[in-house]
Amino acid sequence: MERFEERMAEAEMADAATKQELASNLTLDILQIVKVSQSQHGLRHGDHTRYRQYCTRRLARMYKALNFSHGRGKYQKRALSPEVVADANHLMIPLISAERAWSYAMELKTGAGNDPRKRSHMIRRLRKATVHASELVALCKQLGNAKTALEAEAYSCFMFGNFLAEQERDWSRALAKFMRARKAFEQLARVGGSEQAEVCRERIEELEPNLRYCTYKRGNSKGGDESGLDADDLAALEGESCADDERLKGLLSEDSGKPSASEASTSLMWRGHEIPLRNKDARGCVATAANQLAKLESPLTMSADRGLAIYDKAFMAYNDAKQHLRDEMAAASSVQGGSESTTRIMEIKLSDRALSVLLLEKTIERNKFLVASATAKLAGEIKLEKGEKVARPEDLVHLYNTLLRNFEELAESGPEVLRGLEGANKVEESVRMDCMLEQALLQGQRAAALAAVHLGAGSHAEAAVLYARAAEHAAKVQDRAPKSSEIAAVAHKVQNDARKARCIALADGTIAHVAGQKGLRSGLDSVSIQESASAGGIEAQYLLDHLDEYKSAVLGKGASKVHIMPIPPKMTPIAVNPIVLDVAGDEIVYPDLEERAAVKKTSTLRNLFSFGKR
Repeated sequence: MERFEERMAEAEMADAATKQELASNLTLDILQIVKVSQSQHGLRHGDHTRYRQYCTRRLARMYKALNFSHGRGKYQKRALSPEVVADANHLMIPLISAERAWSYAMELKTGAGNDPRKRSHMIRRLRKATVHASELVALCKQLGNAKTALEAEAYSCFMFGNFLAEQERDWSRALAKFMRARKAFEQLARVGGSEQAEVCRERIEELEPNLRYCTYKRGNSKGGDESGLDADDLAALEGESCADDERLKGLLSEDSGKPSASEASTSLMWRGHEIPLRNKDARGCVATAANQLAKLESPLTMSADRGLAIYDKAFMAYNDAKQHLRDEMAAASSVQGGSESTTRIMEIKLSDRALSVLLLEKTIERNKFLVASATAKLAGEIKLEKGEKVARPEDLVHLYNTLLRNFEELAESGPEVLRGLEGANKVEESVRMDCMLEQALLQGQRAAALAAVHLGAGSHAEAAVLYARAAEHAAKVQDRAPKSSEIAAVAHKVQNDARKARCIALADGTIAHVAGQKGLRSGLDSVSIQESASAGGIEAQYLLDHLDEYKSAVLGKGASKVHIMPIPPKMTPIAVNPIVLDVAGDEIVYPDLEERAAVKKTSTLRNLFSFGKR
């Protein structure tokens, strides 16, 4: 029994050691997680109740997912020790707990007014938030990397400063906590990317009113009592270096071994020409876009929604890079300088034009990705997932129209990038030639897609004409493009497919025409003036023939047995009127009736004297 207990203890120690080995150098983007959670769950509109409820639900999900329950039935507190932490998800528990306590405190503060009980409850919840934040700092210092530890320290100082400011007792300590938080945010903004710098800038702006208020209250309290401050708080008040600076040095040493994406390339390569890109933030955004585009796969293995999400992130990064260049342009334009300032403005304009054209080329790649995905779905090469929209030839026509507009824009803006530089003429010619060939090929592919639409509607003749037009466009591309180029191979495939599809459309049209003629002949043969009986020898009873009496028009079960009126209508023989030809009218000589029609002449005088006799 003792040996068994010893083995169990050794196994538990080995398991704990394994967990300790796994839980090292953990990374958790605390500030980014807090910002996203707050903005998406109520705090964008100041709804602290909704955010508190969200934190409660998220904590329950994390407890269940991490198997970190607190007993069954009766609550049994379970400490989150470093030995229990296996990954960064465990560090989310104290973070979300602190956020829940803080949001509850802000909810109470909103409705507290002059109620001392609610204010006391609010301060207790803020104290709870500082306890969870301190637990997060302890775990991050022991298990996380330097960046995670510094973020946790900044978050904890911010929470502690809010607690002390609401207590309204120790203004010196509250000011020291806020100053430490601001310094940590400034350090994180220096070593992080553009997104982290933006988050830290927002946090610093949020801290400024608290710093001014604490400074004012500390001055009114005649300096306050600084005996309870620790070394880091005193150093922050006096503006000296503290332990946070050592963490920053460690963070910089970690990042020094990793090549920065923003410093990896100081220029853009476009059609063999190197375009300078000196703005560090813009380089970082371009590198982020390149990293996103590197995740793309073949349309056969990656869904269209996933590919669109990757392209959207890359486009956002390119737009951010253009915004950084515009900001730099505005700053450079406001400075009145000589030739150096003018040269710098010209370089920024060149970089901005190159980024615009690069973004347009990536948009064309995105649309081609969608075309390939829709074509594969129509061909049955991709199995549709549940609830996924079925691809139609009309979707391809829309995508081809979009691509044609994209190449029109590229033909206009592409030659403007390097205008005035050495070798710009060759680039302009190549851009125009490439756009012309791509547009001709797209016109052929669009004609083939339109033919498929007409073919689905049963218009075989129109489909055959459109397939012939597609083959003509593809033949033009083959004549102008280099023989070994990729576009020539695609045009050859389009031409062969269009010819085959045209033959099939003509054959189907002929079959449909012959079948229609046969149906017409059989219909004419079945036309009769005799009354016909329904199937089974039962005379059909039509409702239209018995409107004056109640008689069932149903001969059996089902809607197909209902007889309203015969279609086509029954033919009834009718008598034909005799045909009379009046051919003797021209040979008859009629008598002269002028004597009967003559009018008797009377004098005017007689008419005058006979006026009264009338």
